[in-house]
Amino acid sequence: MATRRQLPGSGETFLDHLGHFVPDMEAAHRALARLGFVQTPYTVHQTTPGPGAASVPGGTANRCVMLHEGYIEVLCVVDRDHPTGARTQRQLERYTGVHIVAMTDPDALARRDRLEAAGFETQDPVNLRRAVPLANGGEGMAAFTVCRTPADAMAEGRVQVLTQLTEELVWQPRWMNHENGIVALRDVVILPEDLDEAADRYARFTEASPKRIAEDMIRLELARGGVVLTTPAGAARLFPGATVPPVPGVVGYGLLSDTLSATRAFFEGRGFPVRDTGPGLACLTLPASLGGAWLIADDEQAFPWNRRAAG
Repeated sequence: MATRRQLPGSGETFLDHLGHFVPDMEAAHRALARLGFVQTPYTVHQTTPGPGAASVPGGTANRCVMLHEGYIEVLCVVDRDHPTGARTQRQLERYTGVHIVAMTDPDALARRDRLEAAGFETQDPVNLRRAVPLANGGEGMAAFTVCRTPADAMAEGRVQVLTQLTEELVWQPRWMNHENGIVALRDVVILPEDLDEAADRYARFTEASPKRIAEDMIRLELARGGVVLTTPAGAARLFPGATVPPVPGVVGYGLLSDTLSATRAFFEGRGFPVRDTGPGLACLTLPASLGGAWLIADDEQAFPWNRRAAG
């Protein structure tokens, strides 16, 4: 397929990746393999306290599913005593599923200043690192600058803005083509406690304008992807049959396929029930080892929030 642009340009915000918190990485790894995904190697996160400082373990580890646009992260706790590991464990104890909503900006440090001007308290930037094997042998170090807010500022999950510093290490071609035909990440569906309050808060955080799609659904469109805010009842309509997590939380997200009919046949052939939920749209509830649910389409306009916006 044609090469897609991974990173935003000046003034743009992309939905970069979503992170599932899982209690058993091996079970999650097996589930993703059955779902037809190539995965990056298991890697323990590292952080660098400051310029020139040695990297230290970051309390969590991951595998990733790299797409032609965006990616899916699966993350587990390796050190419950580490502050990040402890926070991750607390979130995991609420439910298995999506807890990270990561947007990317060309300059996370400048974005941090704008977030503070918009009324958010921010934490010190986090310099994340993870070792990445190279296709021809050897190893590189993927680098990210992450801007976070305190846990209570965005109660729905670990909602953050980052800058990708090593695109070529993160999106390696050998990891981006999957048997199931999934090619791109799209909107994330979030369950806040108060829809109107959250619309204002996410508007300030994303620098996007909220648009009411239905009485119980609001969308904020990013330069790529978007954020959909809804209620548990709205989530149940979007993802029929899926387990709706406790509020506040994240219920699922949209994915683009090269060809929906082929993707659906692949999943059903592997024993994963797929539901038709609208013209050109299918819903898949993920295994309990991963948590969450997907809406899958091969045309952006098939997603319910886009159909309603167009109408």
